[in-house]
Amino acid sequence: MTNLRPDLPDDASVRNGTPLSSHDHPRNDVASSVRDVIHTLVTKEIPDEVLEAEAVVIAESADRLRDAVIEGKRPRDTSPVITDHPQDFFPFGPTTGRANPMALPIDIWAVDTETYPEIRGQAVFTETYEGPPTCVHGGIISLIFDELLGNASLIAGVPAMTGTLTIRYKKPTPLLHKLDLVAKMVRVEGRKAHVYGSISLDGEVTAEAEGIFVVVPHERMIDNAERHSARVAQERTES
Repeated sequence: MTNLRPDLPDDASVRNGTPLSSHDHPRNDVASSVRDVIHTLVTKEIPDEVLEAEAVVIAESADRLRDAVIEGKRPRDTSPVITDHPQDFFPFGPTTGRANPMALPIDIWAVDTETYPEIRGQAVFTETYEGPPTCVHGGIISLIFDELLGNASLIAGVPAMTGTLTIRYKKPTPLLHKLDLVAKMVRVEGRKAHVYGSISLDGEVTAEAEGIFVVVPHERMIDNAERHSARVAQERTES
């Protein structure tokens, strides 16, 4: 698949340098190859006999990966360090994580402003992400905003979880065009962070979002994770 990621602007590396998670790594390489397969399956006509043959190859590859699994805790994102590059916050995440085959083709970075630092980014979406003909699916747009507004809260020093997310789809967001992304903190009121974000094409906003992100004590986050893990373990034992 042709790389549609556009060159990054000069300010992309000023604050945090280049993201470590974007460097060459076997896991990133596998994830990239899986994304290429998905793109081809969704966007191209392929003879059935080729699909049948490749299904066998892909199934064998999946079996080999499972057979090579090292027992223990699964690789996962740790608590992000707000001084790191935003692209490195969640390397396994489904939105910007380069190690996740489901991740979107988004590059993000942070810039300093006179008030709070803000998240900026860019993306080009192929037909894999199509909703209405030639346009980005609205659910993909909401996923982008959820991630970017959360990151904007994080780099502003207010790590928080999504409380409400209000999106205005002002006009269709096209595929195969460079989109500019912005997310920034507006104000903080107690445990609530008010954040704004936009997606633009050539300076014209196609979608925008306002979010209220709520600060959750770290101890509560750990407790939730432990309870969820215990429930999954119990269900697996019972099955």
